[in-house]
Formats: sequence, C-alpha cells, structure tokens
Amino acid sequence: MTTQDDIATMRDARDIDGLIEALQDPDELVRVEAALSLGTTADPKAKEPLQRMREEDPSPSAREAAATAYKWVVGRIQEIEAARGSLESKLPKTW
Repeated sequence: MTTQDDIATMRDARDIDGLIEALQDPDELVRVEAALSLGTTADPKAKEPLQRMREEDPSPSAREAAATAYKWVVGRIQEIEAARGSLESKLPKTW
C-alpha cells in the first residue's frame, strides 16, 4: 500500500509511472494525492489514466481530483504546444 509520503517522493522525483500506479491504490486519499500530483505535470502519459479515474473511481472526491488534474495536464500540454509553435514561427527558415 502506498502512503501519502510515498506520493510526495514520487512527485518530487517526477515518477509518472509510480503516480499512475498509485491511482489504483485502495486508499482514497492516496488516489486523490496521486491524481493531483499528476496534474502538476505536463506528461501526456497521465491523460488517459486520469480520464479513466474521473469516470470510474468509486469515490466522488477522487473523481473530482482526477477531473481537476486532467484539466491541469491538458492545459499545460496546450500551453507547451502553443509556446513551441510560437517559437518555431519566429525561427528563420533554412533550406
């Protein structure tokens, strides 16, 4: 069983796979913390597990945390893609 301290360690180490695995933990608070920790990343791997959790988790608070985290992940990915596009448009074209 994963503890909340384990979640903090995984978040600090950017252990995306560990956090995704923790979304299945029996402890509701661990699942909530794992979801919110994933929300602070811009890792595309987090999208699908968070989507599934927000639809299927038995806990309303865990589903809400997953929905919030999903929005954060998607938003950060969009920001990164927009910044990348803006930067690429300013680079000189070389042939």
